[in-house]
Amino acid sequence: MTNDLELAIKDVITADDLKRVDQESKVRLLAREETKLDLDSLENPPRIILGESSTTTHTYRLYSKGLASEELIKDDTMLVVGLGLSLCDSHDNTKLEINKALRNQKLAHPEAAELAAIIHGLKWALELGVESIQFFCDDSNILSYVTRKAAPNESIVANLLEQVSLLQTRFTSCQALAVSRDIISVIKLAKDAIASQTRWCEGDTEYESCPVCYAYVSPNDKFEVHGCFHRICVTCMRKPFSSEQLLRGDTAICPYPDCENDLVPEDCRGFADADAITLMIQRKKEKAIPVKDRVYCPNPSCSFLMSDLDLIRHVRNNPQQSEARKCMECGLSFCKKCHVPWHYKKTCDEFKKSESYLKSDAALLESFVKTEGWQKCSQCQSIVQHGGGCKQMTCRHCKHEFCYTCGAACKKKKLTCKCSRSGK
Repeated sequence: MTNDLELAIKDVITADDLKRVDQESKVRLLAREETKLDLDSLENPPRIILGESSTTTHTYRLYSKGLASEELIKDDTMLVVGLGLSLCDSHDNTKLEINKALRNQKLAHPEAAELAAIIHGLKWALELGVESIQFFCDDSNILSYVTRKAAPNESIVANLLEQVSLLQTRFTSCQALAVSRDIISVIKLAKDAIASQTRWCEGDTEYESCPVCYAYVSPNDKFEVHGCFHRICVTCMRKPFSSEQLLRGDTAICPYPDCENDLVPEDCRGFADADAITLMIQRKKEKAIPVKDRVYCPNPSCSFLMSDLDLIRHVRNNPQQSEARKCMECGLSFCKKCHVPWHYKKTCDEFKKSESYLKSDAALLESFVKTEGWQKCSQCQSIVQHGGGCKQMTCRHCKHEFCYTCGAACKKKKLTCKCSRSGK
């Protein structure tokens, strides 16, 4: 066994760490002590802990997750590997769960961290007396490696793969499969293991570093973002709501650097006011509807957002050509094109010449846009204001690129008109 391999697998969860539990119970342990694996110690493992009549006839399922993360621990940056393991019965009922943190630079490669989790999971199953097991990989490369359909390039990954193969021979049946269910709980176990290593004590007070502002805060003053599980201080969590991010049409996302995980409105009520939550829900709803299909009710007291694909089903008499729509919230019949109550017995062109339209809010807005020299995005009809510089614009709402001078669409990031990019 190479030095790299010895370093990569030296942490192990021992059977003594596991307590007897009832059949439907779970075990959550965080083992921090490092012990070198002794395969001979696995010959007579305890079997009663799983609550099965026989571990020789039952096929268990192992779900694992290994994550490597550079973490700020006080004033130092350190690589921490978190392992999450879940052992289930053949019906996917969770029997036991554990997590573990490792500090090992050799496991910095993501594939090495994933294999370390599988190794620890298989050793754990052997210690519990499991003889038939299926272990699941949520990384297609890892699955290809363990099924011998591909070979890794990294030596540390190859060495860990050999250890997986050796452990597979210790079972009467051991099969590697692709994950076909949500393993968010296993990912959380791995994230929790990493988080446990980022705390330190000064006197009787425990602290964590915030990865956004680097302040030292109490773990109780941290918020864990659902989905990505980043732990951010409450002060930093308020920033997406106190800025203009929501007002300019963006959704609220996790403030962790480079993370694009959307925040869940219900989770944010502790640090965001009711108006911000309402706007947040609106932005999430907008994001779920393609820009070209978004329709807003023109009733000022309603402004309900709808998908045109839903509205068009209620349109009679050749719906593909008619612009008539009916608000699903307030019931107003309106013209999608003119953004006014429906103009019966008049075409859009005829209505726009009428006195009724010239006095409407839609006409006043059109006039104001022209007076200010602004443009409308030809794709989503959002008003775009040019702040100076290049005339090649990108709509903030739908990302459509066009010339601000004439409105012509761009192709392959280039202007298709003869206007100057500088506008001169």
